[in-house]
Amino acid sequence: MTDSINLNPTPRILIAAGGTGGHIIPALSIADELQKKNAKILFVGNRNSLEEELVQKSGIPFKSINVQKFYRKFTLEHLKFPFKLLNSIFASKKIIREFQPDAFLGTGGFVSGPVGYAAHLKKIPIFLQEQNSFPGATTRILSKYAEKIFLGNEGAKKYFPSGKVIISGNPINTNVINEKEKIDFKKYGLKKDSLKLFLFGGSQGSLILNNNLLPIVDDILNKGIEIIWQTGKYSFEKIKEKVKKKTGIYIFDFSNEMGKIYNSVDFAIARAGALSLAELETKRIPSILIPLPSAAGNHQHFNAQELVEKDIAFLLEQKNLNHKILKDQILEMKEKYMEMKKNFGESKHLNSSKIIAKEILKLKNLPNF
Repeated sequence: MTDSINLNPTPRILIAAGGTGGHIIPALSIADELQKKNAKILFVGNRNSLEEELVQKSGIPFKSINVQKFYRKFTLEHLKFPFKLLNSIFASKKIIREFQPDAFLGTGGFVSGPVGYAAHLKKIPIFLQEQNSFPGATTRILSKYAEKIFLGNEGAKKYFPSGKVIISGNPINTNVINEKEKIDFKKYGLKKDSLKLFLFGGSQGSLILNNNLLPIVDDILNKGIEIIWQTGKYSFEKIKEKVKKKTGIYIFDFSNEMGKIYNSVDFAIARAGALSLAELETKRIPSILIPLPSAAGNHQHFNAQELVEKDIAFLLEQKNLNHKILKDQILEMKEKYMEMKKNFGESKHLNSSKIIAKEILKLKNLPNF
């Protein structure tokens, strides 16, 4: 397969990912590392999408195709699926013909499927990065054509041939990794030396997590625990109104200071998306994990289980969640978090992007690599 590589001095890497930040952020992190090695990158994603927005902000060239996801429940949109799939494969082949990539990297999401398959048809070496303990459908389908499959979690390796697998960890935002400062506590009405709980439910927030913390806010504050709370945009105004007279609580809908926030907290409540867990593990923050039960293949449960087995997290299933149980878990974490911090080893996610970039560029045999 590698005989078809164009041995130009500048490697050309085609990347496709989309749908959620959990697929896009790893792709951008790897792209950044590849660019440091003088690789030329072209990113392919859906038009008018989150990936288009984030990639264009990064300055990486972007080409759009029109891909439709395959919904798990029946919908009339399924009738369009075969036609859009074929069109997206043809569009991807055209992009490949014009860009002449030396390798393809897919980091998940339905958009990477047709691009990866087109790369296979064009005999372009294929690399995949899977974030979750239970692999997504696109990764499983493309894996038969892949040279290497980079895994963020050990639990996923049983789904792929061992000779293709590299446990690389999950590439995470370099700004989060490299940030050394804490937030300005005084600015946000917090004490410098207090115990701090961080609740976050992803970029959109989590209504269920928010609604279960809200009734116990006073109880938590009265136990000497201050709260840093990422509500998401939909719940922000409601929660802001409810807590505006309370001290020791900082709420926000979105922040560009996530690295500083991680450095400022003692333990967390979170969903169990792969990147959130990679960041928590890298920043050595014990956590109460409440997996999203509707996640494909229940993959958040399996993600969370890996941290539970390391004794750095509690697992609380959403079906068992209520504000009283959440309060009990928080108070138990208050007693145990310092002991749990001792169980963190060196994060496998720290050098993930470098590991992946190095493996991809091995195909080029670059003299300066």
